[in-house]
Amino acid sequence: LRISLHQVIENLQCCNRTRFKMTKLPDCKWAQRKDKIMLTLNVPNLDASKTTVNITETAFSFKTEEYELNFDFFGAVNPESSKWNVGARDVQFVIMRKEEGEYWDKLQKGAKIHTLRADWDKWKDEDEGANDDMDMAGFDNFDFGGGGGDMPDSDDEDDDEAIPGLEEEEDKKEKKEEEGKTEGTAE
Repeated sequence: LRISLHQVIENLQCCNRTRFKMTKLPDCKWAQRKDKIMLTLNVPNLDASKTTVNITETAFSFKTEEYELNFDFFGAVNPESSKWNVGARDVQFVIMRKEEGEYWDKLQKGAKIHTLRADWDKWKDEDEGANDDMDMAGFDNFDFGGGGGDMPDSDDEDDDEAIPGLEEEEDKKEKKEEEGKTEGTAE
């Protein structure tokens, strides 16, 4: 019996498609605070009844028919006080940390998740206070070492140089317009 390598590969692929449905990693974003982790998985048209979510103190697991994401947390979390919400295009998780403290270096232990990005819209640096609004008071008092102190104001017109021929052209246009108005009234 002689079978080509191409036929064998084709048969294996056909069998695998019918037995196993391949899942893919969802695009995801995360941000953190001292007390919680915010994770968003971009999974459009999610059917919550066909979704499995399992959060333990050390691990996260999310699985649908099409998507799957599993990892171990960088630190410990409190699964009982964590919540998730299904939206039209994504699933948002608020995962409470077991203990408030230093920011984690990354979300997960182990290998990098290539679809995981920082959520800069929700990110807040560790040294920022509890207030979400940045206090801009005092920014005028910064001393930049005298750099730029002797720079002329951009509104000063004293240093504008005349462009040769430009003013003459403008004067000619104005004269022609005035002459045209005078001729039009003389008729």
